[in-house]
Amino acid sequence: MNLTGNLLIAPPAVRGSFWEKGVIFLTEHHSRGAVGLTLNKQSQVSIKEFASQHNVSINVPGFVYIGGPVNVKAFTMLHTADWSCGNTMKINNKFALSSSGDILSSLAMGNRPKHWRLFVGLCGWTPGQLENEIKGVPPYKHSQSWLLSSANTSLVFGVDGQTQWTEAIELSGSEFAQSILA
Repeated sequence: MNLTGNLLIAPPAVRGSFWEKGVIFLTEHHSRGAVGLTLNKQSQVSIKEFASQHNVSINVPGFVYIGGPVNVKAFTMLHTADWSCGNTMKINNKFALSSSGDILSSLAMGNRPKHWRLFVGLCGWTPGQLENEIKGVPPYKHSQSWLLSSANTSLVFGVDGQTQWTEAIELSGSEFAQSILA
C-alpha cells in the first residue's frame, strides 16, 4: 500500500495537539518510512516577509505554512507538476515537491507553477509507523487512526484551515462509501 500523493486526515477524536484537524499530503511513502506536509497549518509569516528574511524582494500574497514538527528549518514548495527547478521531485502527474534555494527568486521573477504552497518543517514516520497509526495498532488508538483520501488540486491549494479539514473528511467518507458500493 503506497500512499504517496494521498491525504491523511486527522479524525475528530484527535484533539489538543499539532495534529488536531490536520490534513497531511504524503510526499513519500516507502519501506524506509513516510514523509508529508501539513497543508492547513498556516504560520504568521507572510511570503513577502519570509522572502525578505532570505534577501529576496517579492510581492506575492499569502503565508508560509507549517509543514510539520520535524526539521523545522527545511523549506519546501508543494506545487502542481507543470513546473520544476533544479531540485524537483515529481510525486505523481498532478503534484511535485521542490526544495531548491532559488525558489524564492524564481517566484519573485514570476516563474512559478499554476498552484503552489510554501512550507517550513515536515512530518515524518519511521518504517511501519504510519501503517500502524492507520490500523490503530497499539500503542496507537483506533479512534485516532488517520482517515485517507485522494488528493486533488482544488482541495490541496484552493481551501485552507478548518474548511480544508472538513472538505477532506467529506471526500474521505465519499470515497469510502464508493469503495463499499463498487
